[in-house]
Amino acid sequence: MTHFNRRALLQTASVILPAMATLGSRSVAQSAEVEHARLNVTENPFGPSPAARRAIAQSVALAPYYVEDESDLRDIIGKRENLPRDKVALSNGSLDALSLLSTDIGQKGHILAPQPGYSTHLSYAKRRGVTTRFIPLKNHQVDLAAMKAAITAETALVYLCNPNNPTGQMILHEDLKAFCQEVGKTIPVIIDEAYYELLPSAMQQTMAALVQSELDIIVTRTFSKVYGMAGLRIGYILAQPARVRQLYSLTTTSRNQPGYAAAKACLGDEHYLAGAIAYLKSCRSMIYKICEENNLSYLESQGTFVYVDTKRPSGAVKDALAKHGVEVRTFDAPGYETWIRVGTATPMELKFFQATLPGVLAETQTL
Repeated sequence: MTHFNRRALLQTASVILPAMATLGSRSVAQSAEVEHARLNVTENPFGPSPAARRAIAQSVALAPYYVEDESDLRDIIGKRENLPRDKVALSNGSLDALSLLSTDIGQKGHILAPQPGYSTHLSYAKRRGVTTRFIPLKNHQVDLAAMKAAITAETALVYLCNPNNPTGQMILHEDLKAFCQEVGKTIPVIIDEAYYELLPSAMQQTMAALVQSELDIIVTRTFSKVYGMAGLRIGYILAQPARVRQLYSLTTTSRNQPGYAAAKACLGDEHYLAGAIAYLKSCRSMIYKICEENNLSYLESQGTFVYVDTKRPSGAVKDALAKHGVEVRTFDAPGYETWIRVGTATPMELKFFQATLPGVLAETQTL
């Protein structure tokens, strides 16, 4: 049996994120015992980098004004991806782009998406009359063959998250590339790369290079997850110029000054990014160990979360954990009725989860 090594996790966080040690209620420096653990979210718990925080403070002087010109950040992103500005669009988090484009494109037919999978934007589209056909996973993996077989003349859009949320499984690069190259000739394909920075050899795994061609591929990214800026609402898409224009035509407001400034600063702060990635991977390993201590199966993840089979009704486990102050996430999908998603968090939150879980498992064992 392996044991939760809180000291090792604290040392990792303190060394790689020293500037975070005195910032925020979810700080790495928490020494007091916590009574609440937010494991239902998937963001870097330490928030923006020091450079981003300085940029946010400086942006306050611009608070009376809208961000009227986004060209500098679009150019920075385009240079990193070897794409011209007209293939880059900013968004208020990637969710805004996902919701608006899924609704607008999906109205022409239906959307195809894996299940379980991220679906907040699909719920938004559903409320506006758009139908999504869900394709079950195969051995916890996105079944590209089944998705391709499900395409009909009524299919308006294909949505994939890589790595998949909540399973954390990565679609093999060559398989996904071949799928996009074939399907993207006639049907738009959205590749949600919210956890892109955590992928092994991330620049080699992304589908962004396909946007250099004329394929109808839309890559979405966010500063919410690894960069810890969910509350600042900033993200972007990489797509054909027509899709960029489409998104901007649907957007009702500009970016906010603090988020815009922080995004520019984050993209130049490689030291913080490397540290955040190292911490999140260590945190993921700690969740694995907690599962092993409790004889629970889990899927090794490439995201900022771990999908865990509790062998009990997931809703009951979620509710019981919540009564003790631990929040987790469940997904409604056939075959995954006993699974919960556990997000990365601070060392003290994970310690609290470790202490709470055995009692909850005993409490829900006979359900």
